[in-house]
Amino acid sequence: MLKLRVRRVISVLVLSTGCSRENSPPPVPEPTPAAPAPVPGHNVQTDTEAAANLTLPSGCSRDLPTRLSAPASTGSTPVSDSNTHMDTPGPVDTMELAAFRTSEGKASRMGRELRIQLLTGRTAVFKDDTTPGMKFALPRYAGYLKAICSHAIHILQYEGSGAYLIVDDSTGDSTIVFGMPIVSPDAKRFAWTSRAGEANYNSSLIEVWGMVGRRPRKEFSFESETWEPSDAVWRDSATIGFLENTHSSPEDPYIQTPARLTRTGTTWILSASPH
Repeated sequence: MLKLRVRRVISVLVLSTGCSRENSPPPVPEPTPAAPAPVPGHNVQTDTEAAANLTLPSGCSRDLPTRLSAPASTGSTPVSDSNTHMDTPGPVDTMELAAFRTSEGKASRMGRELRIQLLTGRTAVFKDDTTPGMKFALPRYAGYLKAICSHAIHILQYEGSGAYLIVDDSTGDSTIVFGMPIVSPDAKRFAWTSRAGEANYNSSLIEVWGMVGRRPRKEFSFESETWEPSDAVWRDSATIGFLENTHSSPEDPYIQTPARLTRTGTTWILSASPH
């Protein structure tokens, strides 16, 4: 199921060599300051205006390119895009507008284009593709994860709950995951969950990724065939609480059971939550 979902996302997004993929173990080359690697599925436009006194987000100076310029304003304000798939919930535009407010002015929309100003002075552009089927993709801004120096973008697909891109706020490098990242209190990791749903378009997954410099690296992954994880919350920097959702048939309501993930050394252990 997971491999099928990865293939579906890859068919939607044109992945570049400067990106991390969920099932791509080879190391990713570092982009050069003069030409940062493009984010999959979008264009990077060069901004020739240099500006002084660039202020980086707190904790986001890890392995930055040595030459930086402040991003110039696009002169646009976030606007909603009325072009949504018939199965896409109506409030999605309202949700994106709310997410824009977390971006500190770096994210905006112009019609079918989502634009993110990178700290290197370039603009990452994500375009809607309304082709029915596997190519269908609506990139919607999901929030600025300032603690891990990244933007989150929800890629709405023709079926299922879609995927997420974690986009580095400086280089534009991106990583595909299948749930909204939840950052740990020490900002060294993030977790996400995904539920199969009634139509089984998705996988029942819980994963933990660690930040190695500015790059996410998968530390733990578990796919369940008997329960669906949800509502992950970091209890501390080494403990994640979440819910296991089970039912006997689609007609039955879900039964929710508390569970937890605990890190001991370099190992993550699944267990039932204490009462």
